Amino acid sequence: MKKTKSYIIAEIGINHNGNMNIAKKLILDAKESGASAAKFQVFQPETLGRPRMQKNKDQKRNSKKSISLDQMWKKVFLNEAKLKVLRKICKKNNLDFICSVFDKQSLNKVLKIGVDCIKIASSDVNDIFLLKEIKKSKKKVIISTGMANLNEIRRAKHILGKKAQVLHCVSVYPCPKNFANLKRIYELKKKLGFDIGYSDHTIGNDACKIAITMGSKVIEKHFTYNKNLLGADHNISADKKDLKEIVQFANNYYEYCGTGKIDPSEKEKKNRKFFRKGIYFSKDIRKNSKISIEDIIFLRPENKIDITKYKKLLGKKLKKNVFKFQEFKESFF
Repeated sequence: MKKTKSYIIAEIGINHNGNMNIAKKLILDAKESGASAAKFQVFQPETLGRPRMQKNKDQKRNSKKSISLDQMWKKVFLNEAKLKVLRKICKKNNLDFICSVFDKQSLNKVLKIGVDCIKIASSDVNDIFLLKEIKKSKKKVIISTGMANLNEIRRAKHILGKKAQVLHCVSVYPCPKNFANLKRIYELKKKLGFDIGYSDHTIGNDACKIAITMGSKVIEKHFTYNKNLLGADHNISADKKDLKEIVQFANNYYEYCGTGKIDPSEKEKKNRKFFRKGIYFSKDIRKNSKISIEDIIFLRPENKIDITKYKKLLGKKLKKNVFKFQEFKESFF
């Protein structure tokens, strides 16, 4: 994956609604928003929806009543030819091409086409057969951890290897603020010993921004061109404007954070002579007078005598007359 400070994935998923023109538009929108990658969901329809399989509550709310679950998945199914086109557009626009795969057939398909990274959905944390097949591919891997306990996450990470990127995720659609549980990012990092990214299902951009400030360098956000459309993920998605805001926030955040180096930069050091104080005479003083603390005043700008050494000046005898606000010089004594 591209070596950037923040890696933002535009999760197009199934928001193309089976329409290739929409899929192409979303890739271009992701590019314009500054995303690092575009991601699609790749599956055999029967993997996710067998004939006569019932919809869950969220699926009923976000899809047409007249369409069955297996018909819904068939509608958004991407065959090999379509995936080749989408990959080509991603590469042309300098976006990583990522696919979530849900079964071995789909894994083989994306490997044949060429994919930059394979995503494992939260639903498949416990599909150890699929995890082992993905591990064999030697591709970069990202895995979400919605619905998973710590032991399940550890097992999946053990199978996938050290380089697999783990994302905190809550599998509720949409995910209310009080369910987002972003502190889980800290807990997972503490328990597992590596950085944790974030896959977002909340409405709005705040959760992604907060996750970035908590150290998540990989952010995945569902992506659409119209959040009001009927469909599984449109209402929890970012549009072009939203994603651009998340990307800009991430860029600004890392700029503001800097390196953490304690010593000031060379640019800042140059300002010392303007903003630090120097040692000056507080009044007119005649030749041969001895300097007391009452004869000294500390004013901007800095001058050649170190302000921290002012005590060494006390008791010294002047060789010439000096004037109020005149700077101290070693040659005066």
